[in-house]
Amino acid sequence: MQCPYCGSDSQVLDSRSTTEGVRRRRQCNTCRRRFTTYERASAPSLKVIKRSEHIEPFDSEKLQRALRRVCRSRAGISEDDIRRIARDIEAELVDASAKTVHSGQIAAMALHRLADIDRLAYNRLAVNYIDESGQLRTEPRPEGDGELTQLGLFEPEEEPTPE
Repeated sequence: MQCPYCGSDSQVLDSRSTTEGVRRRRQCNTCRRRFTTYERASAPSLKVIKRSEHIEPFDSEKLQRALRRVCRSRAGISEDDIRRIARDIEAELVDASAKTVHSGQIAAMALHRLADIDRLAYNRLAVNYIDESGQLRTEPRPEGDGELTQLGLFEPEEEPTPE
């Protein structure tokens, strides 16, 4: 590891395991200054295919933000529960040796876990991914003039037939 001050090599003075990875206390061999590094195993490069067919790297923090949003104001769901759900989903995808995954698959996995914890949080997430027939919606929403359409709450009005 190079020294952040002078760029020379450094040596490890102390290593400690933490929940996030390994914390190492280092000292530069040239300028003798000390600094700390944190090391953790990097996750495999998992890619997410969005509904718009845009591909982006999997981001556990983004999944946790979505889960926080649907679990907002729910007393039965803690921050630890949200982190555990996101870690479980990522671990399941990595264990399956998936290189790419559709965002709908991630949503289905999150829905499955939320169904066991809190029904309202499940419904909040489901409204974005399940259509009126109960099927997982994977195609993008029609954009039209920028208005969001409701899913299946009302039947479309029939056009009057000319007489």
